[in-house]
Amino acid sequence: MKKALIFDIDGTLWDSTLSVAKAWDEVASASKYKFHITHEQILPCMGKPMSEFPAILFPSMPKEDSDDLLAKSLDHENEYVASHPGILYEGVEETLTKLSKKYDLLILSNCQKGYIEAFLTATKLGHVFTGYICWGDNFYSKSQNMLLLTSKYGYEKAMYVGDTLYDETETHKAGYKFAHASYGFGKASNPEYVLKKFSDLEAAADDALSE
Repeated sequence: MKKALIFDIDGTLWDSTLSVAKAWDEVASASKYKFHITHEQILPCMGKPMSEFPAILFPSMPKEDSDDLLAKSLDHENEYVASHPGILYEGVEETLTKLSKKYDLLILSNCQKGYIEAFLTATKLGHVFTGYICWGDNFYSKSQNMLLLTSKYGYEKAMYVGDTLYDETETHKAGYKFAHASYGFGKASNPEYVLKKFSDLEAAADDALSE
């Protein structure tokens, strides 16, 4: 029986908010509007599809300018994060290495196209993951992409690991169990598992994906 653990990135595997804020600030300050974006402003955006960022960060901007600034910010963010990594949560590398010996590991994020590759470049963790997909690939919801992933690789059992209520809702919509990274950015309502630290995932995975 093929089994998989599917991971969110931000708030689950690492905290990249300082790097993301810096990248967006560099683009915003160089634009014709010449404004700044702070770490505190970026925090409420984490976990949301990238298309929702402009409404939070620059809601009064004309759509044409907003779309242009969004595109430039996303491109710069990928470049910046690849060379200015976020901070991996304690135990991530060691736990992923252990888990990869028992299960296939995949990434599913609400990020833009290119961000997962930037994460893998920055962390050098590409060898532990079997595959990945993101919102930027097809603009699908997490539940849709979860089903795409499991169908593509033929998994009979899977669990999603994320940190927000949206992650939980989408996981249950897809019909899978959810492990809540409670150390991350968001809350959960009724997760099957609660991770106080990332290394708690090993026991949760063994229980969730047992025969």
